[in-house]
Amino acid sequence: MNLRLLVLALGTFAVGTGSFVFAGLLEGVAEDLGVSVGAAGHLITIFAVTYAVTSPVLVTLTGSVARRRLLMAALVLFAAASLAAAVAPTFGLLLLCRVAAACGAAVYTPTAAAVASSLADPAERGKALSVVTGGFTIAFVVGIPLGSLVGTYSSWRMTFVLVGVLGLAAVIGVRALLPDVANPPPVGLRERLGVLRQPAVLAALLLTALALMGAFVVFTYISPLLTEVTGFGGGGVSLLLLLFGLAAVAGNNLGGYGADHAGYRRVAAAFLAVLALSLLAFSFLVAGAGTGAALVGLFPALAAWGAAGFAFNPLQQYRVIQLAPATANVALSLNASAIYLGQGLGAGLGALVLGYGSLAALGWVGALCVASALVALFLLVEPGKPGPRHEG
Repeated sequence: MNLRLLVLALGTFAVGTGSFVFAGLLEGVAEDLGVSVGAAGHLITIFAVTYAVTSPVLVTLTGSVARRRLLMAALVLFAAASLAAAVAPTFGLLLLCRVAAACGAAVYTPTAAAVASSLADPAERGKALSVVTGGFTIAFVVGIPLGSLVGTYSSWRMTFVLVGVLGLAAVIGVRALLPDVANPPPVGLRERLGVLRQPAVLAALLLTALALMGAFVVFTYISPLLTEVTGFGGGGVSLLLLLFGLAAVAGNNLGGYGADHAGYRRVAAAFLAVLALSLLAFSFLVAGAGTGAALVGLFPALAAWGAAGFAFNPLQQYRVIQLAPATANVALSLNASAIYLGQGLGAGLGALVLGYGSLAALGWVGALCVASALVALFLLVEPGKPGPRHEG
């Protein structure tokens, strides 16, 4: 395995753990800071929306900074904000720490993906991207379950000490092992956003946002969902998150393989269909909570969700590079924004569902979002064509 790609993946592992670990800690945060579980979910929303909005701007403003230096600075900001979150005395200050951490992640992730793409041979760019995005996947296998365990047996604050240490370790790795990489040609914000005038790119970003929105309607509240279905405590929930993460690893590799070897529309449709069905299953599982059937059905639902959801991400990254090869770094930053915008909207929608409905409604609402992505795929992309139908 290429050590340079592994170094970049270490950074995405740190960012992924810090980004998503709150999903297993919401109940502890809510109790400690005196807010509702739904309100605590806004910690994921604010991180994701900040990332989505600031990433194109920050990546543009830092375009002249040497790639290795930029990656290190972004990780330092992320790690420092995570350590500050560990001692935040109020919910408001914790939100501010999440904003700062999101700004670091908003620069690191698209820059790391663009560097990985530039380091790989053209025929293996999908594989290279799957290695780097695999850091996020491993965060679900190791980082999030471990963070959840730390939060259960110590406190959620110690979880963020762990995240900060991971970020600093990634800084050391980038400094020691990543070579100097040539900067891409400078791209202004107007030109960067001009990529959105390409209908094919816009369609791809729409699919990314809708799929992630559906997934995060459910994932933001995965801890109370799993507790409701199984009756397990923190340790049991952590083991279930480990199962989800292991399936995500397999899915991430499958997505990279599919990007390199199969037709886009057919593969994307399969991933989206499986994702929608697995999310829908959670509404039925909550309805049957406490029964043997619900417990048995939970395992394939979690595995299918992890595999399909994480297969879709490298497929979409490869897709936008294919559609905009001359401005690949721009397209990747916009795709990263679409990912986090979908996550933020999904977390916010999930909070509304909990406020006006129940845990059982999360599954079908998430599935509906993903189903809308599937419909958009068939409306906007022809079989075997790289772009929307009106592009010919």
